[in-house]
Amino acid sequence: MKIPLQIVFEKLNWTVSETVLIAPHHSVFSDVRLLSPELITLKSGILYVGEGLLINELIYETGCGLCLLNGSGPFPCDALTIAVDCSLFELFNHISQLFFELRQQFEQLTQAILQKKGLQQVVEVISEICGNPVYLVDTSFKVLGIHGPETMSEMSVNWRHLLNDGYLPYNIVMNLIESNELQNMESGRCADLIVSKLFYTPFINYNMRHKGKLQGHFFVVGMLKKITPGDVELTNLVGPFVLDAIRSDPYFQTTRGRYYEHFIIDMLEGKPMQLAHIKNQVSALKLDLNDGFTVIKIMPHHHDELRNEQISRQLEQIDGCKPVFYQNAIVAVFPKLQRQQSTLITKLKTLSNTINGTIGISDEIPGFSNLHCLYIQASTAITLGQQLYLSTTIYCYQDVMRFHPFLGFSKKAELAAMCHPGLLNLQAYDAVHDTNLVQTLVTYLKHERHSLSTATALHIHRNTLSYRLEKIDQLFSFNLDDAFERERILLTLNILSYLKHASFATE
Repeated sequence: MKIPLQIVFEKLNWTVSETVLIAPHHSVFSDVRLLSPELITLKSGILYVGEGLLINELIYETGCGLCLLNGSGPFPCDALTIAVDCSLFELFNHISQLFFELRQQFEQLTQAILQKKGLQQVVEVISEICGNPVYLVDTSFKVLGIHGPETMSEMSVNWRHLLNDGYLPYNIVMNLIESNELQNMESGRCADLIVSKLFYTPFINYNMRHKGKLQGHFFVVGMLKKITPGDVELTNLVGPFVLDAIRSDPYFQTTRGRYYEHFIIDMLEGKPMQLAHIKNQVSALKLDLNDGFTVIKIMPHHHDELRNEQISRQLEQIDGCKPVFYQNAIVAVFPKLQRQQSTLITKLKTLSNTINGTIGISDEIPGFSNLHCLYIQASTAITLGQQLYLSTTIYCYQDVMRFHPFLGFSKKAELAAMCHPGLLNLQAYDAVHDTNLVQTLVTYLKHERHSLSTATALHIHRNTLSYRLEKIDQLFSFNLDDAFERERILLTLNILSYLKHASFATE
């Protein structure tokens, strides 16, 4: 670890009248040594501590430095002069202790990374080194780790969002983009002091890049003490360690998430949020809070980050779709689709040829706040479609909804107990006598007991229908005037269909 003289200057914590820093070369030092009379050459990367100096009698390698007690310039290298009432050895010991403490802190940081203790513990060590709260976020401003006081009067609302929500709200990110603050922030190649109109509290931003690609941001926020040039230098020292930490973290995703992703995921999960906050995010997304929405869930057979990103980009071209990655699936929110879901299904069928996975489609329900319900529908559609071995890869909740109540049963006997005994007997009668009385009864009920439409649907004469209905009544005496009995007969039909196709974990 190499330490700039600016950090030494500030950590000595003496007044400006007692110390003078002259460091035009911005040299950094890996060790500190006592300047003895026997020395002839001052080596690069070494900070020499002494008092009084005949400059012309020494050889200075590029990158060496001086810390002189009661010395005066000019100097051929970076130098720090000190005018305090202490001995040379006291000064040397003081500076040596500074180097030792910094090395200890960085060793602790290195061990936290090597032992993969997690980004949160890494951030806690860094906060101790920097002396201020530290925020570590990925490129979509999702929090990877935060350490600092939870209650501070100086903390602006946007720093609180990062602390409380775990990500920066989408409308704030859009403000950063529209004001060019984000572009300016991401263009930096080293630690920069940022004074933002949106965050109020000044902070240091360090862009973590790997092979030219941005991996995230490391913020040191000036809440506990005023940020100094030494803090910026210290952040430059810590930054590469942070990059190593996130690149070795098994949970860190290298692909850039969409800025709205975390908000959409919170809505899919049904996380409680204030209506005003939801309105702000929906407005930034350029959506109508009360519009109709459909959620689709795509489960690729093989997880491929690049392929998933390509699919998401294709989805974004469809009707203002907002796709996110959630629980190893691509989940997409489609607005303004009332009475247009058939068009969406047609587009998805075309897309499904390249997806190589299964797709669940929810109902269309007004209200952005209903995304959690819609996500459950899309997920359930896939579960039921796979359980019933339907001959398609696109499952609409509307088509399988009647089987949804049966998912809570783990044994066939539990479901069979709910069946109407008369319909079971009628089914057995059909099997023995090669008749189709069950089909006749069910069709009759589905057509609201209208004889003409039922006969037409069955392709039989009305007299034939009357004969069959009389036969059914003679055999089992259904009370078809009872609405609840009619409902149970249709429910039994759904149960029998489910039992025929579904698999059960236990019997």
